[in-house]
Amino acid sequence: MIHVAKAPRLDFLFNHGHTTPPPLPILFDSRGNFCWELNSYLTSIGGGANSYGVRPAIKTVFSHADTLNVFQEYIERNKLTILDVTDETLYDFVKHKKHSRTANSTTIKKIVRRILALLEHTQKENKFHNLLTTDPSAHDFQINATENFYRLNRRTPLRFLTHPCIDELRDTPTEPTSFIRNNELNAWHEAIHDYTPNQYLIDRWYVLATLLEHTGSRIEETINIPASSIINAYKNNGPVINIPVLKGKYKGCLRQVLIPRTELQEIYKFVLLTRSNHPHSELHDRIFVSENTGYPLARSTFNSYYNVVIKASRHAELLKGISYHNFRHRYFTILVAKNISTLSKISKANILDVAMAIARKDSYHASKSTLSTYIHLTQDAEIQDFLKAEPNASTTLQTIQSIVDATDDRSSDEKLAAITALIKAKFP
Repeated sequence: MIHVAKAPRLDFLFNHGHTTPPPLPILFDSRGNFCWELNSYLTSIGGGANSYGVRPAIKTVFSHADTLNVFQEYIERNKLTILDVTDETLYDFVKHKKHSRTANSTTIKKIVRRILALLEHTQKENKFHNLLTTDPSAHDFQINATENFYRLNRRTPLRFLTHPCIDELRDTPTEPTSFIRNNELNAWHEAIHDYTPNQYLIDRWYVLATLLEHTGSRIEETINIPASSIINAYKNNGPVINIPVLKGKYKGCLRQVLIPRTELQEIYKFVLLTRSNHPHSELHDRIFVSENTGYPLARSTFNSYYNVVIKASRHAELLKGISYHNFRHRYFTILVAKNISTLSKISKANILDVAMAIARKDSYHASKSTLSTYIHLTQDAEIQDFLKAEPNASTTLQTIQSIVDATDDRSSDEKLAAITALIKAKFP
């Protein structure tokens, strides 16, 4: 049976993801001339006229634009155009970048590969010009590139071009993964006091650090935790829900994390204070807002905010190199260590694999290989002390509660003295 819709509304089929059109970078030379080849390439990698802004992300397109602008300025200084570029030009460009010390080896390789992608696109648009080839048997081309594929952890290999001018460059070693330690954590909390006496800003700084530490979320995810999730978690004595995952394989998923009651109470009090000062903040449901307006703080605010606070602190040297992401490393290290400790008491088989699987399920961490980097950190003395202290703390809390609930003849002062003595004995 066929039914005919005479005037159907099909607007639901269209993508309504962007309320406003995404921005498009446009490149011009120093004389204000439109760079046709470069802009054609940017539009192409951005998805074209029909799908621009969907994939890749807009910030990726702007990153490519920055790279190409650097190369455009270089060839313009040398009185060249894109169609004049040769193998020798690329060698000279690499030499220039190395001498300028504005980029390390890894970055230079990335820049050159993007330039090669631009040149390949330009070749396709100018078929009668022998600009670039990947065919080793071809002759009379200005640039001879090599086709390569990146296959690690990918179903479909990622194709890219390389060139002999970067063959000798070695990737810059990355800093080993490290977590924020107890003394650094204390210094982080104290840093805000050197920056401002404003109690609201002090409380906001503490809440941010506490959420970073106990959720293991990225900074973008932390500042997007709904304030209502904090309120509900505190009232229901349950986990904080609806913690967004904004990056990686599980982008778009929501996590839930149980935050210790004491820390959760401080966050809860801050949320209530914000809503009391700015009732309209309940509409956007954000935790971190401007003290003056009550509107959500922009993501970029947190970068400059962190730098200014730390630099003004007497702990600036100790906190040098510490960032928001070190809180995430601390969370995952403790999470993996807890799982290993728990499983080791049950079974000796496949402890590491099972521990990491549990950690991935809890954290929505996509990469097993990346998560495995935390295993060696679990043997750190500070982490081991944390694991030993945790059951002791739990037992101590139960003992304290039993003293408080006791119906014997002891007065309140005597109970307080007993609790004080217990704490001193457990944590001298």
